[in-house]
Amino acid sequence: MIKKTALALAFAALASLLCGCLKPVSLDAYGYVITMGVDKGTEKKYYFTFALQRELAEQDISSEGGAIALSAEGSDVFEAMNEIEGNIPYSLNFSRTGFIVVSRELAEEGALEELVGTSFDSLKIRTSAAVLVCEDDAGRFVGGMYSNNDANISKLQSALMLDKKKTGMVNVMSVSRLLEATGDGRFDFCSAYGRYDDSIITDMSQKKAESEGENPLKDVGKGMRAGGLKSVIDGAAIFSGWRMTGTLSREETMLLNMATGEFESGVVSFDLGEKGVRAILLTLRSSKKKARLTDKGGLEAECRIMLDASMHLVSAGTSSREADEWITKEVPRLIEEKLRALFYKCRSASSDAMRFGVSASKLFRSASAWESFDLKAAYSSLEPVFTVEVRNVDKYVSEDMQ
Repeated sequence: MIKKTALALAFAALASLLCGCLKPVSLDAYGYVITMGVDKGTEKKYYFTFALQRELAEQDISSEGGAIALSAEGSDVFEAMNEIEGNIPYSLNFSRTGFIVVSRELAEEGALEELVGTSFDSLKIRTSAAVLVCEDDAGRFVGGMYSNNDANISKLQSALMLDKKKTGMVNVMSVSRLLEATGDGRFDFCSAYGRYDDSIITDMSQKKAESEGENPLKDVGKGMRAGGLKSVIDGAAIFSGWRMTGTLSREETMLLNMATGEFESGVVSFDLGEKGVRAILLTLRSSKKKARLTDKGGLEAECRIMLDASMHLVSAGTSSREADEWITKEVPRLIEEKLRALFYKCRSASSDAMRFGVSASKLFRSASAWESFDLKAAYSSLEPVFTVEVRNVDKYVSEDMQ
């Protein structure tokens, strides 16, 4: 009886092993595309650049191997894939793609609509992938993202998110937000905007010079940037529907994040002329919008932003009372002026990047009523009221310590 039971258990274990994986796939059967760059082609419609994670032999550092770049032209991504896969011993897999980089030229032509509409479901690209627009060639920008050789997808994503958290000067939006913005029309899409800077001396360049017994900063001249990647984020690209219609600087991107409630913290400097430069750390407490319809079918809106501030840099001779008065009275006025200027810039680009349409949509009781409302027409004459309140955190800290 014991032998029969043991035999039955052995057969059950063997059966589980045989049926556990219906379609086993070798680990090296796929090349995982972590970044896809898209430019306008010369002979065909598009020029695609695929960055694949390079794997090192050592098991404990298998995710630290930099990237392999594969490029080809095609009327669509599938034609480019067929061209590439004819010369590599594995298939391309897009399930781990984290970045979609598009050239400014294509973004301004509205090419994202075709690229997203025809490719993502078939390629199984996750809609959480971030969209970036680059000033010039997307291929060069993708190469610059991996110019340190040991950069991997998690590091690049972490770097972007950390920049957004610490400075507020980066806007990171995914494909899902693009589809949401273009689908229901309640707001307009906004993506990170970058460029390739070949003059940057990367960490790897410094490391190479050091290994050759030379000064690691031998190629760094005064005014040049050293360290980091050759691809840098300069601000944001704003859209109207599927088309890119303008760009924002890093400071303007920070103000946009304040208005949308996505700002966490960041340092802002103010040049006061003879009074010198003052720098304060701002932290967002709340950002709220309200909208209402006018009797003539127009739109009115207000945006109220509450911030905490602490002084980082102040000119000599400035008293604590003077600093407190400047932070609580002058800084709000200056930020309100900057927000109004930013709004007019977005409005002239027909881009509701500040998302006043989200507040406006809440005024309608049905989807059909909202769809019949012409948001773009109402937005073109919108004059929102910006109210900023800044609380001096340093003041309360010093009072608590007394």
